[in-house]
Amino acid sequence: MQIEILNEAESLEEEWWALWRRDPCATPFQSPAWLLPWRRHFNDGESVVLALRQDGQLVGLIPLMRLDGRLLLWGAGTSDWLGGLFDPDIEPDAIASALLQIEEPVDLFQLPENSPLLRSPAPEGWDDRRGLSESCAILSLPAQLSPNMRQNLRYYSRRAARSGVSEPAELGSDYVKCLADLHTRRWQNRQEPGVFADPRLLAWQQEAAVLLEQAGLLRLYSLRRAGHIVAAICVLWGKERAFYYIGGFDPEHANLGLGTVLVGHAIAEAEHGNLTNFDFLRGREEYKYRWGAADSPTHARYLAPGAQRAA
Repeated sequence: MQIEILNEAESLEEEWWALWRRDPCATPFQSPAWLLPWRRHFNDGESVVLALRQDGQLVGLIPLMRLDGRLLLWGAGTSDWLGGLFDPDIEPDAIASALLQIEEPVDLFQLPENSPLLRSPAPEGWDDRRGLSESCAILSLPAQLSPNMRQNLRYYSRRAARSGVSEPAELGSDYVKCLADLHTRRWQNRQEPGVFADPRLLAWQQEAAVLLEQAGLLRLYSLRRAGHIVAAICVLWGKERAFYYIGGFDPEHANLGLGTVLVGHAIAEAEHGNLTNFDFLRGREEYKYRWGAADSPTHARYLAPGAQRAA
């Protein structure tokens, strides 16, 4: 096994995509379409990219950044599922060997339970602490909606139609700014700034959306009234799963239940696409559980050179 420590990952993009396609645990949040633009806009700290090769082929990729005396995975803070990418046949010991090369604390969180970063042994002499991160709310498909939820969906769909709201439609990546504006208006109506108050997030999402659309991973659904977009949501598709990342709704039409209509449409589209689940991601908002979602834990692991190695 050959291990490279790089300070960039742009040169790996083609190999990165090939590895992403082979990794059964991968989500759109580990794709280069998501993370390369993210790192260009969230560029704090030095990059420490671990590339693992077997006979010249990239079989493992762990993109890290050095921040506040520890190494974090790219996407931390803005992505709901984190992790590296690994060939299905990679040996867990190879990951431990890669971490051993850096000899720095590594703070991993929002990992799925099947992540190789959890299965790998700790390097000899290292401290190894494990715990849980924030859960994601996941709806298994096809959805088994409660009678009350089905009634609500029918009611709001009819109400929206009577108010002149169009049928849900899919938009292209160039409408991300419109979604951001709707999201911001909704949160400002609650006297809160919303996530797009950070200009880096919009710049990143606009760049990433183009790449995600090209890769077939982006679904941007909308509703219009009198020719104007009044609701939009961003859903990512990948590896037979849908991920509801962010939405925006015109607060002037809050009584129409546009969120319910669009989420219902996104779930139906995921079912038609033969996806296995619809992931509402982090947060314990009540509406997720009305759809029938159940919490799925994510995991954390903190690894640091122990006193014996540090000495």
